[in-house]
Amino acid sequence: MITLTLNMSESLLSILRDAGRPGQPTRRIRVHPGTPVRQILIDQNISPLLVPLIFLDSRKVSVDTPLEVDGVLTLHGPLAGG
Repeated sequence: MITLTLNMSESLLSILRDAGRPGQPTRRIRVHPGTPVRQILIDQNISPLLVPLIFLDSRKVSVDTPLEVDGVLTLHGPLAGG
């Protein structure tokens, strides 16, 4: 098993709160090596469509990236600007 620290951005937390699913900004999870990010999101009840930007430690990854080692997975919700 590998251990991940899952960090969620305020934009993602805000969306989840609005949907009636408040969450913690940081949590630790354990997954099997090779688990893709997409499956982790689904297991955490987060639609992959809500997470357009994902970092593993300081490296940008996609939802299809299989995770093999312990690390920090940071999930960013949709961003807007003006």
